[in-house]
Amino acid sequence: MPKVQRTARFVIVYNPEQAEYDRQTRERVLERLRNELEALGSKQGKAKCRLLNNQSMGRYLKELKNGNLKINQAKIKVEEKLHGKYLLSTSDNSLSAVEIALGYKQLFTVERAFRTLKTSLSLRPVYHTRDDRIKSHVLLCWLALLLVRVAEVETGQS
Repeated sequence: MPKVQRTARFVIVYNPEQAEYDRQTRERVLERLRNELEALGSKQGKAKCRLLNNQSMGRYLKELKNGNLKINQAKIKVEEKLHGKYLLSTSDNSLSAVEIALGYKQLFTVERAFRTLKTSLSLRPVYHTRDDRIKSHVLLCWLALLLVRVAEVETGQS
């Protein structure tokens, strides 16, 4: 049987709703960063290091030669261009870009369901010894997840 060589294929997807969400998140982070910088003033030490090492705020900062911190406007402009965009990859060249995007969307939905089962519904390792109890436990968790999804759809909220 001959080997089929697969090459990686990449698709860029744009989601305008996610772009708006990303923009709002960035604005909240920048507002908080401005407040932190104002409170920090010219202080040095732990507060400055904490701000630089902060995962959400530190990426927008740059340290000047005199040691002061400043918001990096160039970094903000670069990130604005990425809002709502995703890079998807596949090795199946027979799929269209739409099929690839829908496949990833379905994957995200399944992963979200598993996260809900593990967090909100506390589906953790089951220490039942009988098969019927294990099956019942998983079935109840699945029904609870279904109920959560129905409530989300009906209310439009997650």
